[in-house]
Amino acid sequence: MQGTAIRQAPDQRGERRQVTALFADVVDFSEFASTADAEDLQDWLDGFYGQAREIVEAAGGEVTEFLGDGIVAVFGLSRAEEHAARRAVEAALRIVGLPCFMFPGGAGGSLRAGVATGEVATRASRAAGGPMPRMTGMVTTLAQRLQSAAAPGEVLIAPETHDLLRGALPVTARPDTLLKGFGAMTVYRVVPGGGLAQGAVTSGAAQPFIGRLSERGRILGASDRACLLVGPPGIGKTTLAGTFLEDGQPHAVFHADALNSGEGHAPFRQWLLNRLAPDPAGPAVLAAHFPALDADEILCLALVLGLPEGNALLARFSSTALRERLETALSRAIVTGVPSGVLLVEDLHWLDSASFGVVRRLIATLDPARHRLLMTSRETVKIHRHLSDLPIEIIGIDAFAPAESQAYLDAFGSAGLDPGARAELIRHAGGVPLFLEQLVKHAARPNPARGEIPATLSDLLTERIDATGPARPALLQASVLGRIFSHPLLEALAEGGPDISAMLAAAQAADIIRPVGPARWSFSHALLQRAAYRQLLRPTREALHARVAELLQTRCADLPDATPALLASHQSRAQQHLPAADSYLAASREALMRGAFADAEDHARAALTMCGQSADRAAASQPEIAAHTALGSILMQSQGFAAPAVRAAYAEVLRLARAEGAGQGNGAALFGSYSNAIIAGDREGADELCRLLDEAARAAEAGGLPDRDEIRLAAEAAANCGSFYSGEFRSQFAHLARIRALYDLPRHARMIARFGMDIFAAAQMFEVPARVFCGEVAPLTELLAETDRHQAALNIPVMQPYALIWGSVPLHAAGRLAEARERLDRGLVVATQQGAGFWVLTGQCWQHIIDPARSDSQAGRAEFRRIIDALRAIGVMIAVPYFTSHYAAALARGGQVQEAFQLSRAAVDEGWRSRLWCWQAETLRLHAGITLRMGRSEDAAQLLREAVALADRQGARLWQLRAALDLADLPEGDAGALAEARGHFAAGTALPELDGQRVSLVG
Repeated sequence: MQGTAIRQAPDQRGERRQVTALFADVVDFSEFASTADAEDLQDWLDGFYGQAREIVEAAGGEVTEFLGDGIVAVFGLSRAEEHAARRAVEAALRIVGLPCFMFPGGAGGSLRAGVATGEVATRASRAAGGPMPRMTGMVTTLAQRLQSAAAPGEVLIAPETHDLLRGALPVTARPDTLLKGFGAMTVYRVVPGGGLAQGAVTSGAAQPFIGRLSERGRILGASDRACLLVGPPGIGKTTLAGTFLEDGQPHAVFHADALNSGEGHAPFRQWLLNRLAPDPAGPAVLAAHFPALDADEILCLALVLGLPEGNALLARFSSTALRERLETALSRAIVTGVPSGVLLVEDLHWLDSASFGVVRRLIATLDPARHRLLMTSRETVKIHRHLSDLPIEIIGIDAFAPAESQAYLDAFGSAGLDPGARAELIRHAGGVPLFLEQLVKHAARPNPARGEIPATLSDLLTERIDATGPARPALLQASVLGRIFSHPLLEALAEGGPDISAMLAAAQAADIIRPVGPARWSFSHALLQRAAYRQLLRPTREALHARVAELLQTRCADLPDATPALLASHQSRAQQHLPAADSYLAASREALMRGAFADAEDHARAALTMCGQSADRAAASQPEIAAHTALGSILMQSQGFAAPAVRAAYAEVLRLARAEGAGQGNGAALFGSYSNAIIAGDREGADELCRLLDEAARAAEAGGLPDRDEIRLAAEAAANCGSFYSGEFRSQFAHLARIRALYDLPRHARMIARFGMDIFAAAQMFEVPARVFCGEVAPLTELLAETDRHQAALNIPVMQPYALIWGSVPLHAAGRLAEARERLDRGLVVATQQGAGFWVLTGQCWQHIIDPARSDSQAGRAEFRRIIDALRAIGVMIAVPYFTSHYAAALARGGQVQEAFQLSRAAVDEGWRSRLWCWQAETLRLHAGITLRMGRSEDAAQLLREAVALADRQGARLWQLRAALDLADLPEGDAGALAEARGHFAAGTALPELDGQRVSLVG
């Protein structure tokens, strides 16, 4: 049923219209009627009705109701009338001036009227079951209230009607007039007699406008920097900028669009498609069109265009690094594609954050001798957010003064308009160039609507759309697609309707639309698109948006328009809340991979909004968890791990996930939440999420769900990670064995896109140090080789900092210091190149641990402290107690023993509280060394016994051996503990400690 409705003409069910309603009433009619003869009363009413109807119809309105003592008339109901408000007011003045009945004694009766303008919903035809009102809305009620407030012989008009008159008729204001049901408002009494009232307002009459010499002079004078033209819609920003786009001279124009405002790089993607046409987009075609770009830059352009070849970059670079490369590639493509000339970026208020990055790069890198960058925007909020630190000449654009309007009409061409008509046109246009242009075009049409020059832009635009006749339904459908729309998508939307190509040609001839690229069209002004869209009733809009969403996922899925952000936009407007949430999440992931954090955050929040609007709260729980998880991941990168908003997002994930069954199908969401919790040192939260992951895996397995292996792998990986950081190494090895048995590289490597890491790589890289901690040194070389082989097979450089930096830890533990330093240094280089801040900080901490001499100077210790503080600041608490104990040892070596003791004792306490005891035995040992330097030998011995006992329970034989060696050196030492520790190692194990070497970090 819905599919059939979607394909009907947009206006079949009715429309939305802006109309002006007139309510005229006879004053004291009941008193007269009670004494008048019935036939005399009927004759008088017939005469009044007839005269009133003639006045209304002559003015272009229609009488919709005859009341006992008055009439209701509507202007702009059947057909848009650009001058409806003024016609209605003038009709009201004529009606209240009609001769009225006479009371006995010779006193004359009187009339009064109210006029109001507003939006209504119209019906296409009367219902078959009986008469139904032609329209629904409060505008007639407001007109009736105004009539009741008017004195005999007066016409009162509403504020909206007054604004639409634009000073054409004299009025006096009546502030604080109380109207029943509407409250107090300022209404206006129309002064009879016509003519412009003394002091009547003419909008913006005293301000300069774009295109005048002063504004052009400012642009010409700012040749060394970008210029931004700011002003309301229709004010002429594009016209002014266009004067710099000389015929035959190279230039490029980039259009931002409201419907595509959430898509990363949307204006630049469209520019690329236009440049490539008619060739199909592909890396080879891109390379041919942009020969100066290198291979990676061509892949960046491919990624912007959504080509599969570009996806290779997603695995090679972090979000930040990829964002910078995309910005560089696009800016270089623009500069090489247009080696000199003018670059125009239109409507920055619709620009996405990723595109702002490209604009920033253009502003910072363009050579003023070769390029001029012009931009337009309706407002400056986004400008201040994205561009305030760059040199930009901001030029405000205001309305024409009357003299400038005269000059504009002379330049535009207004042949056939007499001086009086010109003056009226200028008065009604209010100094807005678009008004002037459209009014002249309207007047020049062969058969313009009867009556005077249009008074309002809104009604004028609607009238222009109505005037396209058979093309009108196609334009209404096109308005659903946005200002810029795809010909194939519109044809699919209008399936079974008229010839779309012919309709578009007719609309182009009427200057409603213009071609902007291969198979792409644009409404010639954003307000035209808005005027067409506004005519659609809400159910019709929703049905059309639903159909577009369906097409974007089926027949039109291969169009450049078929992006998750655009799909989400249509789904949300179709009230398809949960599908829209899923699409917004997909758009958020795409934006995040491109490094467009603001767009990614906006999409994640939009997904949450869609979940909140869904009536099916049970079904909304899963996408809501995913949206909060996505938001947490984004905010971690933009605000840091410890930001309150990050913790709030993951706290909400945990709250929702605790609901019964909420974890099913959300392995990625729960795994992301788990990763945040464990990195932040939240053992309780991590354990809870680990349990939920296991429950989700069990439910998926029991239900035979397609993603059951992935959820099980995620559950095992989380348990593996938790076991390692908790020092439960035997349990960790059991989880790892299950991961090895289940993981299949071709099938499961793709999990990176949703889980943020490769499950096997993460698990295996935890195994390498754990084996060494447990005294199994022999497999170390082969395990590291396996790590590197797996990285090569994955070919995902974003995992390399993890593999290299983390791989240095077991080498250090095994005493292979030169190898550890070399691997760590390589990892830091890669992490820095990728902008992986977390791994940079972590690697720098390990530099101080692997090479303690780095901390032997005051500057070195200050650097170590700064790094640890930075980790705390971003909420990375997992190894902070261990790092702090090494920093304390460096202080002790430097003679700051008391401060070192306080810090190391706090580190021990923090470690115990965290219950993440991977390095707790070593933390105890380091604190014991500092305690010994304080002269507290017995306390040091007790700490070492605790370290030995903890390491023995964990099976951490290396930690046990180190603590036993230190304990054996004390007077209170225990040789038996050392013998027991040595006994856990196989003969021939290669460890410095087994050769009698001490790993003393305190001195």
